[in-house]
This record gives sequence, C-alpha cells and structure tokens, in this order.
Amino acid sequence: MTKFSNSKQDSDTSSPFVSSSPPVLSSPLSEKDFIHVFSRIFRFSQKPLLSGSEYDDCAALRLDSFCTDLSAESLTFSTDTVRESADFPKQMTFWQKGWMAAAVNLSDLAAMGSKPIAFLFSAGLPPEFTLSDAEQLALGIQDCVSFFGAEVIGGDTEFNEELTITGTVIGISENKSLILRKNAKLGDLLCVTGSPGSAGIALSVLLNENNCVSDCVPASDSFLKNLTEPFPRIFEGLMLSKTGAVTSMIDTSDGLASSVHELSSLSGVCFEIDSELLLNAADDEAFQILKQNNNPKSGHSDIESGFLSEALYTGGDFELLFTVSPGKLNDVKEAFQKFNSFYNGCFGNLPSAGKSGRFPCSFTVIGKAIAESENVIFKKIGSSENRQLLLKKGYDSFKKYI
Repeated sequence: MTKFSNSKQDSDTSSPFVSSSPPVLSSPLSEKDFIHVFSRIFRFSQKPLLSGSEYDDCAALRLDSFCTDLSAESLTFSTDTVRESADFPKQMTFWQKGWMAAAVNLSDLAAMGSKPIAFLFSAGLPPEFTLSDAEQLALGIQDCVSFFGAEVIGGDTEFNEELTITGTVIGISENKSLILRKNAKLGDLLCVTGSPGSAGIALSVLLNENNCVSDCVPASDSFLKNLTEPFPRIFEGLMLSKTGAVTSMIDTSDGLASSVHELSSLSGVCFEIDSELLLNAADDEAFQILKQNNNPKSGHSDIESGFLSEALYTGGDFELLFTVSPGKLNDVKEAFQKFNSFYNGCFGNLPSAGKSGRFPCSFTVIGKAIAESENVIFKKIGSSENRQLLLKKGYDSFKKYI
C-alpha cells in the first residue's frame, strides 16, 4: 500500500496553500504525482505524532494530546465509502466531494457522541482526474476534518473506473457518555435535529435541473448545500452525550424511516411518528420548492405528502435521530439553548459560504416508543387517526440513482 506524506518534516513550507506550487509534470500522470499533491495539503498543525505514515508502515498518534477536555476511555472507529455514480450529483465540485467523503464518516461518530481525532482515506481516481481536481478534493477533506477538530493522518491512492473514496475516522469517548442504538425504552420521545427531507428535495432539484420549466422556483445555494455540503452533527452529538438524557441515537444519512427501523430493531421497541410534528420540522424553502415545482393542481395535502415522502425515505440529511426519557426533555431543551448560545458565530468561519445556515441547530419531537409490533406513522383526522405502516425504505448504496 502506498502512503502519502503528511508531516511538516518533509518540507520547510509551513503552509501548503501559499508558497508551495504543483510541480511541472509530464503526461500521463502517475500515482506519485497525486501523492505529492495530497502531501502538500495534509499537514499536522497542533497534534503531535509519534510516527508519520511517510516514514513507517502506519501513523502513530499520542492520545494524550487529544484528551484535554475528556478522558479517552474508549476509541471509536467508523469507515464509509462514497462514489461518483451513487453519491455525487454532477453539479458537485471536487471540494464538495472531498467534504462529503469526510462528513459521511464523521456523522457516524456524531451519532455516538464521540470526538473525532484522526481520519484516513483511500481514493480510487479515474483516468481523467487532474492534479487540480486532486488538490480541490484534498482541500475539501482537509477543511471538513480540521473544522471538527481532527487530523488527516494518512491514506492510499490508486486508479479506478470512477471516483471512489473510502474514509476511516477514529474518535475518543468516555465510556459513560457513549450513546448506542439499543437502549430506547417504552414511552421515550423520538426526536430529530434539523430539517428532515432537505437533502432529498435538494437532490430532486439537481436531478431535474435541465427539465425545470420557466416558472420553477430555483433552490438557493444554501438550501442545495444541505445535500452537497452535509454538516455532520459532531458538536451536537457531543453535547447530547453529556446530558445523560439520551437513551439511543443514530444518524439519518440513510433516511429517517430506515433509521427508525434500526433503533426499533436493536432496542426491541416500536415507534409511532406523528406526521404533523414531522411537518413542523420542515424547512420553509423545502415547502416552497415542492409547491412551485409540482403540478399546479396539487393541493396542500399533496404537497404535505410529497414532503413526508422526502423526509422519511430519502437519505443525505446527516441529522441525529435520538430518544429521550420524557422526564428529561427539558434537560435536552436547556442543553440546546446553551449550545446555540455558545457556538453563536463560530460557524461563520467555515471555508465555504452558506454552511452557517445549519446553525442554530434545533430539534423536534416527532413521536415516541410504543408497545406495538410495527413502526407506524399517523395523522390525526378529527377525533380519529389514520395509521399506516412505516416502510422499510431508504438510501441503498448498492443502487445507482444519480
């Protein structure tokens, strides 16, 4: 396996973005050409290495350098793959593709309330890939990983038929703060952060861009970034892990309904979702897009049904779905208030404009755990309820839909 350098020791240049220029290379490009680009970008800033991957078979980190605010009783790991045909709409930039490759892995740590410390990735690069493409891809990965307090410590490159990136993230946690999927109890409230369905609706806009008639309402750049620049809820996950109120948690990158079924299966309880509560979590622009881009004869109920389908059964939202004991709901509300006050203004420092739209972070109670044999979604109609089974449906990485 070929490693790429990621230490300042191989260069006198402290910043790879200012005074270091790409070499003049002959065609065709080799693997080492791309490794050189990655090596210029991934530099350690504060966290010391015992050994770097450019000198030895693997990188070695000093855990005590990451543990100033919590004790590292547990290491957490996750790995995930993204690829051109299944995960990247054609409108995405290489910077956005790099950001997403990191974000999809970080989101898994967020769902356990874990703090990321290190990231590695393997990139399969297509024949048409250029050094400029590689630089933008690497910058996207670096910006995402470093913003959430971790370091890129190594990786591998090879040629592939389509752009494919497999990332691995390492995190640390206190044992008492780890949040698992399996501990939801009957009566627990089911909650979700952010605005479910935004990424799915953004994808629909991008897929139908060329077919949009003149009176279609274009989505704003900030709304489209719900899909193209997903924001892993690392800070929110850490905050929730410290409340002691959350009984189970999962991220919704594969879809809200799919995540509900996962919690249900592992916790041994079922859930009911109140469709009205889920509608309350919707982004205002999402409804505007659905309203204007659908059949003019569509009624309000049709638009609501369209939103619920997007919110439940499409992936890419990267929100947190979690359960809370009813008696501790106020603790979670207070935690969110303090969190939003503390982080006010921080997200404006992100390297791409628009991501600050993910802040402040809200959460919505959308249902509860029940003593039934199936997960359901219901709508109140007068004094009665229309209850329907929640489908086992969501994003499937084995299907090519972009």
